Amino acid sequence: MIKWFNVKERSGVASLYSNNITLNTTAMYPIDFAYRVQVGLDDDKNIIVKPLTKEVVESGVLDECCLLKLEIHKSFARISSTLLLKQIGEELHLSLSKSPIQFETKWDSVENILIINTKGGAK
Repeated sequence: MIKWFNVKERSGVASLYSNNITLNTTAMYPIDFAYRVQVGLDDDKNIIVKPLTKEVVESGVLDECCLLKLEIHKSFARISSTLLLKQIGEELHLSLSKSPIQFETKWDSVENILIINTKGGAK
C-alpha cells in the first residue's frame, strides 16, 4: 500500500503584522491562483481567507470593499491592509506591530478556504 502525500494538508504559517498578513510557501500554495481574497473571522475567532477567481470578482455579486489583493511572490504571499489588521487586532485582542505574531494554517478543501488557527496559539 502506498500513502500519497498531499502538500495542501501540511500546516503552513501565517505571520500577522500591523499592516499585513504574510503567508509562507505552504500556506499560500492552495490559494496562489486567487485574483482577490476575502478575509473574515469564523465563530471560533479563526481568521478565514477565501480565494476568489477573476470571474467571481467581476460578476459583481460581492461587495467590492470586501475584496483584497493577494500579492504572490516566489516564497510567500501577502495581504496588505492596515485597516484590516487593525480590525483583526481589535477582534482578537492582539497587539500587532512590526514584529510578527505567527499562527499555523490549514487548508479546508471542502469549504475552499485557508484557516489561520488563532486558537492554537502563536508560534
